[in-house]
Amino acid sequence: MVKEQEILQTIVISYDWNEVIVKLVEEANLDPWDIDITKLAELFLDYLQTLRRFDFRIPARFILIAAILLRMKCEVVKLKEEREKKAEKIDIDVPLLQPPVTRIPKRRVTLNELVTALQKAIEFQERKRQRKLAMRKAVEALITKEEDIETRMKKLHETIKRERVSKFSQLLNAWEREEIVSKFTPLLYLVNNELIKCEQPEAFGEIFIYLLNEEFELKTGGI
Repeated sequence: MVKEQEILQTIVISYDWNEVIVKLVEEANLDPWDIDITKLAELFLDYLQTLRRFDFRIPARFILIAAILLRMKCEVVKLKEEREKKAEKIDIDVPLLQPPVTRIPKRRVTLNELVTALQKAIEFQERKRQRKLAMRKAVEALITKEEDIETRMKKLHETIKRERVSKFSQLLNAWEREEIVSKFTPLLYLVNNELIKCEQPEAFGEIFIYLLNEEFELKTGGI
């Protein structure tokens, strides 16, 4: 068992999770070339319990490391049980000349390999978190865009009514891409909401605008 003062030292020095694992391995005299996953998982959980007992904030990545170590421990225990069950099935009366039972090889895990694997797991979770964050921002931007398009629709509708605009070209300050898009998008929404009607007799030609309703009522749904 790792001494409590050693655990407190890792807190004072502000060790990161990988430094804590190295410290636990050293203090518990675990073999760095053949890590006992079961023992390390127990030590790490004890470390987190000590943090909680002293009311220290436990970083999220420490909790993730604990979860991964526990899963690895379960896999080791499961493998051990499978070996024991297989050993129980061996017939003790087998002929002496029969080849020996094939042993299930044990994969040794070094400390460096373990830390590297855990680091990759941390990076994977961080990428996953960033994707969720990006998706949430995209949704928020979409909501903002929808609110913005409603404002632009109202302004454009008022302009068409007030100035009796009959052609799309009359809405443009300049024949530039951004200007065209800024006017054309709310124009399509006005058409979808049946507030105006547009006709384009010739492909890529002038778009003619006709007012339909005086009241502005935003409808849901696509264009």
